[in-house]
Amino acid sequence: MEIGLTETVRKMASAGALPAAQEGELLFCWDLARVDFGQRKLLVASNAATRLCAITRMAAADWKRIDEVALRLVEDAVGSAGLDAARYLELAGEARLSKTHGRRALGCVNDLSRMLDPVRIDMGEKLQWREMELLNCRLISKCAGHEGYGVPAERFAEDLRALIDRVE
Repeated sequence: MEIGLTETVRKMASAGALPAAQEGELLFCWDLARVDFGQRKLLVASNAATRLCAITRMAAADWKRIDEVALRLVEDAVGSAGLDAARYLELAGEARLSKTHGRRALGCVNDLSRMLDPVRIDMGEKLQWREMELLNCRLISKCAGHEGYGVPAERFAEDLRALIDRVE
């Protein structure tokens, strides 16, 4: 599994130079972007194929553990879609950091970031479940891995089922 960091996230995490994205299966690719609401900072993780996402409030110390935070966000995103996160992580393999996964996938992350409304963000909560439910299960949108419009959670479940059928 690859976790693509935007340049802003890479700098906040003090990560060194990152390799180009190489994962061939977009379902195992995630991109991270930082969103600022004044002094408050959020991290958005989005699946490059389906736009399934997770959103968390970030503390200063969290940026130094970006690999752990990213893995937790992937697990939370898959779980928010009602899927078996442990099985997905097993199929995805070891997580490694890279550059982002192309213009189209990065455009989806940027769209998600722009959709966040400071009024709906609960800074008392670390994980932004309400926003995740809205963006993953109610929003009909386009994504890099599919033509046309669809719901991110449904598309992710569909792609994961197809992948499991191929490997089993």
